[in-house]
Amino acid sequence: MLETKKPPGGVRVIPQWAEDALAKRLEECQEGFTSYGAVQAWLSNTLGVEAEYHAVYQMTRYRLKAKRKVARPQNRKHKGEQRCAFKKTS
Repeated sequence: MLETKKPPGGVRVIPQWAEDALAKRLEECQEGFTSYGAVQAWLSNTLGVEAEYHAVYQMTRYRLKAKRKVARPQNRKHKGEQRCAFKKTS
């Protein structure tokens, strides 16, 4: 009765060595990934680790503290000159 029991937890789908390899890839590569689906494809093609999108998102976003490196698309109606002028004055 006095023993502290450890509750059972789920086994991670992505092993620690794959997480370390992804962290190294994110540090070395300047352009990063365009989407979490691209990270999922890289894990599958390069390391042979099959994982669901949600698991890849959780690991990349929260454990590795990484975000996508592609800017959000801009509206085509915006004038480029106005945006540049605004950046210079602000």
